Amino acid sequence: MGKFLKYILLIVFISIVSLYLLDTLYTKVYSNAVPRNKTQFILSLEEGETIDYVFLGSSRVENFIMSSEIERITGKRVLNLGTQGARLDDINIFLRLLVSKKVKIKRMFVQVDYIYNFDWNSEIVRTQVLPFITGNSVIQDYFHKVDEDFNINYYIPFYRYATSDFRLGFRELVASAVGKKPKINLYDGFSPLSGQMNADDINGFDLPKTILERNRNIEEMVAICKDSGVELTFFCAPFCSNLNSNNYLEKLKMKLPNFTDLSRVLTKPSMFKNCGHVNEKGAKVFTDTIISRFNL
Repeated sequence: MGKFLKYILLIVFISIVSLYLLDTLYTKVYSNAVPRNKTQFILSLEEGETIDYVFLGSSRVENFIMSSEIERITGKRVLNLGTQGARLDDINIFLRLLVSKKVKIKRMFVQVDYIYNFDWNSEIVRTQVLPFITGNSVIQDYFHKVDEDFNINYYIPFYRYATSDFRLGFRELVASAVGKKPKINLYDGFSPLSGQMNADDINGFDLPKTILERNRNIEEMVAICKDSGVELTFFCAPFCSNLNSNNYLEKLKMKLPNFTDLSRVLTKPSMFKNCGHVNEKGAKVFTDTIISRFNL
């Protein structure tokens, strides 16, 4: 019986040590690798550097704003930090990380539409920041407030990697370790879409009929930008002409300071991939609209 217990204890000991070693290995690789997502890119920025215009949002920023076009016309430095599936919770942590790096931002643009109704983070960005939950105080403090699994992710070694294997598993680890670059040029941040919706496409887009009474992330972002001296502008990117707004954007105007509704500035179906996303042609026209509308 004694030998059996010793054997069990040995197995437990080896398992715990292995988990700690794996956790250390994964975290070290993700912390030192060439950035493969926009969270890593933000963390790689030099402390105190200056960026003239930063665009934050979901795919309706990533696929809409051509940073290189704005830089070419204005001569200013521009970052598109739009991320697929991002919500205001994710945008908030991006802003907090930029401020913690003491990045000097002259003007920040945040795209807001129906995501105003979502007061929690997305799975995509959540997994992007998980490797840094034990080493970055901003991420740690933030997740302590918003993540119900914080204690498990923080205190149990390798748990966060095991449960997010589809995004942080061995394949991504190897890609990061060998310095494989992402498909998107993170220094630009724009990801073009090809193809177009048919002119007779009746599959429009319905915005919500009701709006959240308040969104704490908006309130926090407004306060952070005010304290940091960052000019903050909210806007809504274009939808196709088949949009059924349900007066949602009118309600949104009442919630957001300095909000510009650009949901209907593009009307040609040839500029859209689908009702909620423009193709590369539409992105070029919309980017030029942004430049002129906001006097960039």
